[in-house]
Amino acid sequence: MYTGSRRPRSTSAAVRVPSTLWALGPAPLDPGDRWPGPVLTRAIAEFSAPGSRVMLASWPAPAARGALRIIEPDTADALAAVGELDRHGLDAPTERRWSGESVDLVVASLLADHLDPIAAAEHVTTLATDVMAPEGLLVVLSRCRHSASGVLDDPAGSVVAAAQAADLLYLQHIVAAPVSGTAIIAAPADSASSGLARHRVAHTDVFVFLQPAHG
Repeated sequence: MYTGSRRPRSTSAAVRVPSTLWALGPAPLDPGDRWPGPVLTRAIAEFSAPGSRVMLASWPAPAARGALRIIEPDTADALAAVGELDRHGLDAPTERRWSGESVDLVVASLLADHLDPIAAAEHVTTLATDVMAPEGLLVVLSRCRHSASGVLDDPAGSVVAAAQAADLLYLQHIVAAPVSGTAIIAAPADSASSGLARHRVAHTDVFVFLQPAHG
């Protein structure tokens, strides 16, 4: 008979869940940075192991120029950072069909300005499901931004809806923010909204999805 004296076995040693708040240091966010170094480094360290194949995908999607493949300078720098973490960095293909080896982790950046949130979310989730191995992970970086009229646009809903429509499992939402002491440092004012913005964007959203192993 159970007397209440035994403790249930802990599973914390087998499953490690990362913090839902990533403190990134005191420097404010750069709204023009598609691959913020502290966020990218933390995501790769948390969600992949040394030797893993890590693909970077961004919006706008890269355009094919005949047989010549152009990698944007910021993406090239991000791929170099992936290599420094002892992972195999891959750039997203220009064609949707993928014929290479399966990928363990896709990190997708939706941090570019003036994106179509629905089209961008559908692009990165379709790409991820084409390239990821079973039990591979998709990490999406996104951020709220203001429209020209000052309306706050949040792509989170589009990201989650597109991922779930692609049969990916929603694992976690992480807030990545610059922190100094006990204060979160807000980004500079958004000049694109002509002074009509009512919010200061202070964090990057990190969404994590799993490609389930079917069968």
